Amino acid sequence: MAGYTRQDTANNIANGNVIDADDFDNEYNAIEAGFNASTGHKHDGTAGEGAPITKVGPSQDLVVSGTALTPKTTNTLDLGTASVQYKNAWFDGTVDTDALTVSANATVGGTLGVTGIITATGGVTGNVTGNVTGTVSDVSNHDTDDISEGSTNQYFTTARARSSVSATGSLSYNSGTGVISFTQGNTDTVAEGTTNLYYTDARAKAAISVTDAGGDGSLTYSAGAITYTGPSAAETRAHFSGGTGVSITNGVVAIGQAVGTTSNVTFNDTVVNGNLTVNGTTTTVNTETLNLADNQIVLNSNETGTPTQNGGIEIERGTAANKTLVWNEADDKWTVGSETFVAGTFEGVLSGTLATPRTIALSGDVSGSASFDGGSNVTISATVADDSHNHVISNIDGLQTEIDTKAELAGSGSQAFSASTLNATTVDLGDWTVTQSGTDLKFAYNGINRMKLDSSGNLTVEGNITAYGSA
Repeated sequence: MAGYTRQDTANNIANGNVIDADDFDNEYNAIEAGFNASTGHKHDGTAGEGAPITKVGPSQDLVVSGTALTPKTTNTLDLGTASVQYKNAWFDGTVDTDALTVSANATVGGTLGVTGIITATGGVTGNVTGNVTGTVSDVSNHDTDDISEGSTNQYFTTARARSSVSATGSLSYNSGTGVISFTQGNTDTVAEGTTNLYYTDARAKAAISVTDAGGDGSLTYSAGAITYTGPSAAETRAHFSGGTGVSITNGVVAIGQAVGTTSNVTFNDTVVNGNLTVNGTTTTVNTETLNLADNQIVLNSNETGTPTQNGGIEIERGTAANKTLVWNEADDKWTVGSETFVAGTFEGVLSGTLATPRTIALSGDVSGSASFDGGSNVTISATVADDSHNHVISNIDGLQTEIDTKAELAGSGSQAFSASTLNATTVDLGDWTVTQSGTDLKFAYNGINRMKLDSSGNLTVEGNITAYGSA
């Protein structure tokens, strides 16, 4: 059977709680069942019976296992004492001891084997039957029925056990059945003390008080009722005051202008730390300087399909015509109308015709010119003077033939040279030099590059280019 299990799982039996009789009744019934002589708690290790008790004593000196009853350490425990002795002992096996002292009679039902000397100072009384040799290994044919009951250490009986138990107070006991019963009492059966008084409504109400420490509103107490009255409008308004540009009159807050969703509102400096969304169709910024931290401005940001709207910047010029820089979707180009761009440096490919053609003159040992009108490639026509100077010329169209002609006219002697093939990379024109660098042709003045012509016909200059007409 299961051992004792706590019945009050809701913890009703606790200080300050109202405890019903059933709470104690269930607990005592469980205790009674747990200690029942035949069906109570076994401590045999099965479910609900608790773990087996294998160690006994103040220091667990006695150890019980499934096969042995042993002391915790060798030669530390006595079985009984000279004054408190066991009555009888039965063993079904071998009793092995260093010394055996029998202070009264000893009866051996089988064979007593002694390998040493038997000394009987008081003599041997009674009959010794059979051979006292070998090992006494079986006494299973003996039990308490074979031993006469003494006058003090009597055998157990149910009647004797029940008659030794009694109960008082709220407990009652039936010695015929061995049942202990508990009759639950209550405060009506207990006299009131001087400290732990019984509860009454009057006592509870008298034990409560309320202190109104001031401030807004009020707090009162009467006959068990606590009443709180909130602050008046005047008390609440007294805690608020207006600031710069803000006034409060009779609880109404005003800031000097209407700020409704349809009102026109004017402020001086305004800082917006979050996002600012303007849904109107026209946004006017009246300021001399506009500082933007963003590195890119997106126009026509609501365009999601095929672009149809031009976009750009328009300059308001008062009584003069406005000027624009516009991306024209129809032409797929940037346009400034008929206006002029002025720049220190221009890089890129020019198309169209420049209004004023320019000519690059050659001097020194090489004479000629390079014509540039902005509408075609640059063509250099050069003439090499007849002299004995070395000329460093390379990769200029038409110049090779011209030098070959001059070489033929030079005749022979000190003026003669062969120019059927020239591999020079630089043409020295005095202050100006023309040099091939990779696929580029560079023009330098006093050693500083001023203009570059690449193999694709692109022209790059260091100074300004002034162009007229459309490019």
